[in-house]
Amino acid sequence: MPEDEARMTFTEHLAELRTRIIRAAVAVFVAFLISYIFSNQIFEVIKRPLTPLRDAGIITDGAPQRTPGAPEQTPLGTPDQNAPSTQRKPAWTALNPLEPFLVKLKLSAYAGLLLASPFVIYQLCAFIFPGLKPGERNLVRILLFGCAGFAVFGVLVGYFAVFPFVLNYLMKWVPPDVEFQLRMNETTNQIILGLTGFAVAFQFPMVALSLVYMGLLHPSTLKKYRRIAIVVMAIAAAVLTPPDPISMMMMLVPMVILYEMSIWLSYLVLRRKKAKEAESERNG
Repeated sequence: MPEDEARMTFTEHLAELRTRIIRAAVAVFVAFLISYIFSNQIFEVIKRPLTPLRDAGIITDGAPQRTPGAPEQTPLGTPDQNAPSTQRKPAWTALNPLEPFLVKLKLSAYAGLLLASPFVIYQLCAFIFPGLKPGERNLVRILLFGCAGFAVFGVLVGYFAVFPFVLNYLMKWVPPDVEFQLRMNETTNQIILGLTGFAVAFQFPMVALSLVYMGLLHPSTLKKYRRIAIVVMAIAAAVLTPPDPISMMMMLVPMVILYEMSIWLSYLVLRRKKAKEAESERNG
């Protein structure tokens, strides 16, 4: 290929890359604006794992709770000195005027990235797929759908099963004379970090299957180093979950189950790969 033609081809690739990056950036920005409009609803979704705490009376949405039988306040707003005292359970707090706004921006950014991720991934695949072989394209498709599926499964496990139980369990250990607060920034960060940890931790089967497919890992190796892998997963579960043994075990047990599934699925992938190689040798 002449040098001028090669340079033009390289320039065309750069132009296409720039176009797809601009499209992806516009999609992320639009998704961010849409997410900001619904940021209050997104915050309610983030709060949902704390619902068992509210149902148990450990926290409230900020409204004072009156002891049954307590009279109403006087018209001037001065409570009756002889009336039973009202209890105010801990609610969400902000330590400065900017914190609620910054939390809304943060949640909108996360939600915008998540909402625009299918379009961004499409633009990335549209750029790299022409340079891949058919078998490599199929592998990338399997990885994309498999990783997305396991990520959704991990988030659902953490959101509906682990976090509501663990947070309720942790709050019950707070001594009666200790007042705790749910700061908006820190609490939302912990919930989002925990859900992200579950999404990442549940990617192990796809990583293992990909390595087996590429010939970099054998199922027998997974079986041989099972104990070491469980220790590593236990450490990861301890880092990615709140500091208590129950939440750690609730992440570790699904990871161990997925590890065992990876071993059996790896044998199936290896057998299918050998069958394809044998068929290609007969046809060749």
